[in-house]
Amino acid sequence: MPSSTSNSDLRAATRAIAVLLTGLLLYCAGLELVTRKGFSRVSRTQRRIYQDLSDSKSLAPRTSNRQPTVLVVGNSLLLDGVDRVSLKKDLAPNYQVTLLPIENTQFEDWYFGLHRLFAEGSRPGIVVICLSTRQMMSRATDGEYFAYYLMQERDLLAVKRESQLDNTNTSAYFFANRSGWLGSRAQIRNWLLQEIMPNLEHLIGVFPGKTPPMPPKEQVVAGVLPHLLSLNQLCNSNGIRLVVLVPPTLSHDDASAEIQDAAALEGIPVLVPLRPSDVSPDEFHDGFHLNPRGAARFTHRLASDLLQKLSAN
Repeated sequence: MPSSTSNSDLRAATRAIAVLLTGLLLYCAGLELVTRKGFSRVSRTQRRIYQDLSDSKSLAPRTSNRQPTVLVVGNSLLLDGVDRVSLKKDLAPNYQVTLLPIENTQFEDWYFGLHRLFAEGSRPGIVVICLSTRQMMSRATDGEYFAYYLMQERDLLAVKRESQLDNTNTSAYFFANRSGWLGSRAQIRNWLLQEIMPNLEHLIGVFPGKTPPMPPKEQVVAGVLPHLLSLNQLCNSNGIRLVVLVPPTLSHDDASAEIQDAAALEGIPVLVPLRPSDVSPDEFHDGFHLNPRGAARFTHRLASDLLQKLSAN
């Protein structure tokens, strides 16, 4: 009798575990399906990124009308600082321009992100990367979002090395690379916060975080130049020209002039359309991102400088 009871309890426990595991599997599958199919429908930001990624992956060196293609990548400094409609209009009919801004990205995001785009068939004639000098120097990435949307699986160990990830973060990137839910959950949380508190972004702008001072200029150049050389090699190996763009800043210690000079010696063009002395605080909405008035002026100068630089080579 005890043996029969024991066998019955074991079968009941096995069924309970099976039901629990099935429920967890269905729950995870549901999260994955909803994220992949629904997130871009409810989030304007995600919808824009999906569309820009799709447009970027289909680029060839020239259009059917023989226009060279230009892919401009960057983060929120590009998103807020460049009027994409005006830039496309100013560069037409000489060039066809595609913009791909993804918030919170820095150099490592785009080094590995471009590696993935090129591997998936993107072949723009020219790549313009728009980052501040601090972001060019950074070794950080945008976490799990980067792992899913910009990182190739085969680059995981290289990302671990370059970004100095510990084993815990490396495993998180490994799983996020395969899961839309894991890769997007931070952005889903941000979207929910914005839906619940739609004015949260304006409140953050009123209380901006304090930016630490830049290192000495020679350290900035020493940190940035190897990154630009690696990126230039990646682009050249795929038959693509690289142009580096430094967005406007109020910081006079950004070392953009020194980076421009050092990169020029290596044959890498660095554009600084508006230097710190050329802009004023009233052209920024938070001291860091341009407002519409500042963006209009920056876009016009960028188009002029880009046309001049591209036609000179």
